[in-house]
Amino acid sequence: MKHVLEYVGTLVHLLGMLLFVGGHIWFGLCTARAEQRQQRDGERFLTATLPLFVSGFGIGILLLFVSGLLKLLVWGEPGLIFLPDLYGWILFGKLLLYIIIVGNGILIERRYVPYALAKRTDAPLSPSAAWAQIKLRARLNLLLILVVVALGQTLRFSRL
Repeated sequence: MKHVLEYVGTLVHLLGMLLFVGGHIWFGLCTARAEQRQQRDGERFLTATLPLFVSGFGIGILLLFVSGLLKLLVWGEPGLIFLPDLYGWILFGKLLLYIIIVGNGILIERRYVPYALAKRTDAPLSPSAAWAQIKLRARLNLLLILVVVALGQTLRFSRL
């Protein structure tokens, strides 16, 4: 049973990484292509698909959290946070970075997306200024995600 749970946890973790990390990379490529074009077709495409991207990122982070928690429980480590070990510090750093990424994502979704989609009329931000903030914060999230992925690879070798 333990092997099945570990396999399912790994599969769910890979699916979460595909949605979350791959989605951020795909969003970064789409925004870069939209910036290079003179026409506004790319920006309209991004505006139309932004809610889909946001939902995919949210599902990806939930899958990563659930699979990571499942792996932690299956491995049966003593205590949930074991900070004296290097493994515990790396895990704690990953959790803190996930909290920052999710907080930044909530800020993007709640504050800047309504202005970029022009759903709010009491706009202290123009749609182009909102887009600039979305791109900046999404790129920051991508950078933090890549650090989390590198820390995840480090976790594998911290127990050797």
